[in-house]
Amino acid sequence: METDQLIALLAEDEARSRPSRAERLRLLLDEYGRESIRLFPGGPISFMAFEEARQAYLHGLYVACTIMSQLCLEHMLAGLFRQAGRDDLDRAKFELLLSEARRQRFLSEDEFALFDRLRTIRNPYAHPRAPTGKGSIIRRAADTDVAVEDVIVEDAELAIRALLRLCRRHPFALGEDGADG
Repeated sequence: METDQLIALLAEDEARSRPSRAERLRLLLDEYGRESIRLFPGGPISFMAFEEARQAYLHGLYVACTIMSQLCLEHMLAGLFRQAGRDDLDRAKFELLLSEARRQRFLSEDEFALFDRLRTIRNPYAHPRAPTGKGSIIRRAADTDVAVEDVIVEDAELAIRALLRLCRRHPFALGEDGADG
């Protein structure tokens, strides 16, 4: 296929997906808040994971969004601990990072509960399970009488909303929403 034909196919696909992407963009803009300086204590990987989670959600790549949202948070928390001299948490499991982040008040009790729930939601995406095993996507869909595709969309929305809200406050942002104090 010629480049011009490929460009035409891309334009058609882009036009078809524009209305749904616009709705997802609305959620991203509503949740991300005003402009402020965002901090990514985990370095370039946490920033890139954040951008990829955001782009994945925008383009309807829901599994990628769910996984990248957790990856971003994991790197940001590890970075905060590293900055605080907590070398004992290098290579710590995400569950331990969450617990320590709650203990150090990097995360509120509600944020801890939400991110711990997201941790358990993400596991079947990253680690194969029997189709009807505990916590599997198919089992969750059957237990809640929701289509598998809808469970996956709900997971991504929960993950991206939680990550975007976290990135609006100290110690993850400075400025309007993330003012120190």
